[in-house]
Amino acid sequence: MAEEGGVESWDKTLEEWMLQEGYCVAAGLAQKADGALYAAAPTADEAGWGLIFKEGDYEGEIPQEDDSLKKITVNEITCMYEVGQMTDMSMRPANGLWIAGKKYQLTSCREEEIGEHKVTLTMGAHKDSKTAVVVATTATQIIVAMTDEEKGQKPGNATKAILAFAEYLLGMGY
Repeated sequence: MAEEGGVESWDKTLEEWMLQEGYCVAAGLAQKADGALYAAAPTADEAGWGLIFKEGDYEGEIPQEDDSLKKITVNEITCMYEVGQMTDMSMRPANGLWIAGKKYQLTSCREEEIGEHKVTLTMGAHKDSKTAVVVATTATQIIVAMTDEEKGQKPGNATKAILAFAEYLLGMGY
């Protein structure tokens, strides 16, 4: 996905569509084909990258049915790819969605229609940080919106913003 000015332009476009109204604290854009993020906002000092992505493999823990914790290797690109393939909750990734080193509990996954197109919306929450994510998947793109409850942000408003941005991308053929 290229635009005049390259990837930096997508960072700024993401910031305009997703953060300007104050509905989201951060946002990201990835290719559905591989889950790799290529744009992030806020753009100042590349702050968006720190809020929505932790690079490389790292160790995480996931709770088991017997209340023990299982150590796993986390790769956020793989997590994003798996969430981008979801069409319902039965397709949840085995190790969950990890963003910036935090595991988000996936809470819903549903299809939304935007004109002639369909977008999958997946929601997740991280209780300790009081942040939530809304992930919208088009035929070729994965859009991530993060809200922060302590800043008065709610996933419902983020959903409005992400659907508007998804409509913009779909209108451009993405």
